[in-house]
Amino acid sequence: MSMERQFKSAKVQVTMVGDQHPKGVSHLFNNVRQQFTDDQLTSLTQAVALLTNEKCVGVNVIVTDHVTVD
Repeated sequence: MSMERQFKSAKVQVTMVGDQHPKGVSHLFNNVRQQFTDDQLTSLTQAVALLTNEKCVGVNVIVTDHVTVD
């Protein structure tokens, strides 16, 4: 039996903390490219922080692969 993995999708979940969300709130961004740089991820978190006036405390990258079994 052989298996083949193929990238299907990726998402980025940014967790922000601020006065309105002291326990944190998550913002989910879909349709993330398979290959992205640390600089691009940093730019995204900085933009969200600027728009929400909150502080980024964590990022989750969620990748979904499709596996074909022969």
